[in-house]
Amino acid sequence: MQTQSVAPPLGQRARGVLSRGLTPLVRRIRRGSSATKQRSGQDPVLQRQGDRVSAALSALEQLEAAEPALPNTARPTEFLALDRAIRRPEIADHLHTMLPGPLRGDWDEHEESVHRLSAPIAADVVVLAKFDLSEQVKFRAAYGAARCSVAVQPDRPNGASGILAAVRSHEIVTRYAPGLIPPMLGHGDAGGGQRYLVERWVDGTPLITSEQMAAHLAAILEGMGQVHRGYGIHTARLSALWGRFAAQWQAVREAGLVPGDVADRVAELIADDHRLRVSWSHGDLVASNVMATDAGVTIIDWEHATERPIMHDAAKLHQFTADKEPLLDLLLAEWGRKTATGGYRPAEELALLHARFLCRAPSRMAELAGHKRSGLYARQVTRQVDLLAQTLAR
Repeated sequence: MQTQSVAPPLGQRARGVLSRGLTPLVRRIRRGSSATKQRSGQDPVLQRQGDRVSAALSALEQLEAAEPALPNTARPTEFLALDRAIRRPEIADHLHTMLPGPLRGDWDEHEESVHRLSAPIAADVVVLAKFDLSEQVKFRAAYGAARCSVAVQPDRPNGASGILAAVRSHEIVTRYAPGLIPPMLGHGDAGGGQRYLVERWVDGTPLITSEQMAAHLAAILEGMGQVHRGYGIHTARLSALWGRFAAQWQAVREAGLVPGDVADRVAELIADDHRLRVSWSHGDLVASNVMATDAGVTIIDWEHATERPIMHDAAKLHQFTADKEPLLDLLLAEWGRKTATGGYRPAEELALLHARFLCRAPSRMAELAGHKRSGLYARQVTRQVDLLAQTLAR
């Protein structure tokens, strides 16, 4: 399908939708009030949430009218809104997996936090991104009868596009590992820095827990291994991939986050500046992005995909899958069969990726100082250090 343009840019018609009768998310936004100016006495957090919901529904209305792969309607449809999710009062069972975990199941329409609204869109469920922080809204929508979904995203501040990364992944993964990625039905440039991707719905169950990930690990490794072999594996020196790695690791050492022997061994590996194997990588291979299906597994949300070291995805799996020791054996056996000439051993590659993840810790811990999540993050860092030490011992 050719890229299509939708004009005007998505997200600019929230006021127009409000003027046609969209009941706002926040009860205190009355008919005739502006969709963008500050409302007197209104909680600014709720105000922003209401405006983002309005912008998402306006954007989706335009997109449904322009994209042939999506259903559309001109009739206003009744919806319920709660937190960052909008859904019809009755939805098919399989659509509940689209909702954030705490919002699955039935909603009590009489609860004060649940709001009614209407809009001329055909989707059954719309969910705003957890970190919807850019000027333009980021969201997903699902269609029960049509069994498809659409993701709408702005380009990132650095100009990169998660949608284009996913589209490229469809081209690669569908060729070399059919079934590992949902079928793509359409994609396009929506204007104003917004892009969209329409995919076939995946009939499966998200792997919510680390134990479920462990049970399906062999299928995940085999599928991604097919992608590596088909796409091709090349090598790059560590210094070409991560020019500031030595300085970043020194900050980790100075923060006292790792034992001295572990810190010394990683510093030696960095100084060696050997070659690492590189191929196509998902980038965020966590449990919620893997669906168990009758045919095996399907991996979703390829928006972070690009070329990177093979062991990046392995480090994610190591971090978020139960039974660490058997997992490590399987990771190194499946993805460590062919090493780079003049390169690191597979276990050393994996250790370096764990060390890379730890390089984010000093700045992140400083940001979270005094925050209620600081203790949780500190425990995550401790577990990452344990995995690094475990891998270095191989």
